[in-house]
Amino acid sequence: MRKHLFFVAAPAAGHVNPALPLVAELVGRGHRVTFASGPAHAAAIEGAGAEAVRLPWTLDPTALSRETFSTTSFVDLLDGLLEAAAPEIDALVEKVRDADVVCFDATVAPVAAAVAHRLGVPAVALVASMAVNEHLPLAELLPPDFRPDNEALIRFATHLHEFSAQQGVPAPLVPMAAPSVPLTLVFVPAAFQIAAETFDETYRFVGPTVRAGEWAPPAGKPVLLVSLGTAFTDRPDVFRACAQAFAGTEWHVVMSLGRTDPALLGELPPNVEALPSVPQQAVLGHASAFVSHAGMNSIMEALSRAVPLVTLPRVPEQALNARRVQELGLGEVLDSGALTPELVRETVLRVAGDPGVQDRLARMAKEITAAGGATAAAEAVLDLLG
Repeated sequence: MRKHLFFVAAPAAGHVNPALPLVAELVGRGHRVTFASGPAHAAAIEGAGAEAVRLPWTLDPTALSRETFSTTSFVDLLDGLLEAAAPEIDALVEKVRDADVVCFDATVAPVAAAVAHRLGVPAVALVASMAVNEHLPLAELLPPDFRPDNEALIRFATHLHEFSAQQGVPAPLVPMAAPSVPLTLVFVPAAFQIAAETFDETYRFVGPTVRAGEWAPPAGKPVLLVSLGTAFTDRPDVFRACAQAFAGTEWHVVMSLGRTDPALLGELPPNVEALPSVPQQAVLGHASAFVSHAGMNSIMEALSRAVPLVTLPRVPEQALNARRVQELGLGEVLDSGALTPELVRETVLRVAGDPGVQDRLARMAKEITAAGGATAAAEAVLDLLG
């Protein structure tokens, strides 16, 4: 029987993109998907085969720079998403009146809970980072200055209780606590998840839902990909160090600059290409190493292709991911504040040339394949719906 699945995610690549292969898998099986997020992601959502609902959500990436990332900036982001969505809930419920399930990114859990309650349907949580419980507390992923008496957090809690009362749903006891749902899909394999054995059967570690892509590398040259994701990209010093590290070598360096102005890098060696963005998954298909900010999506894309990592984490969640990469012997962690071309080159060559790292990467890639990705995720959701 054809199902209608409603997805909702925060307007950020790291929240929308992991769900898109699942969307494409469901659409390919003949089901209907409606996906609500910000206007900037509508084209990608429609490209996966879903109907895009454009909520009045925007995300200023400069608000999440290393210099401004704090409890206040993070909670203000959550509060802004809630406040912008609240007037749209009635229209949204009417739009997806016949939906059978609500699949949601935890950042917008209050919106998802309200819609699921109004429709009387189950909700499915989509987790693109480490899943949390008593063995991996949420505090591990929060800004280092997190305090319950933070004014922004108190304001958000007030708005959340008002919104919950208006929608007739219980407000969470803790503002950022995940709601209880019958199914949580974690886009990380159990082999990478910390304390995976402590989660119950409602958690399915399906691994990354990676997509194919095309990119042609220079013939016969090892490729280094350098990317700091989409939020924390304002680091010309990092890109300069990576470019200088491999100047005059056989390596071809591909750098995804994000918001970094290319003019700040100076003249680049001929074996270095620097672009605002690159087809990351396609480049990783040919890469010998990856210098990354340690965002979970980037880590999973690298590990699915057995590419060793050199990580430069900037916020607590990334630091946790980077430690896990190093703990499992899949790469190394560097301090982006103490980076030199020599250190970059030595570390990249070490992880790329270590047979032990390569063996562990091959085993992790097999674990990711076995986890099932988008296919396993789709089957879990459809099984829930009977």
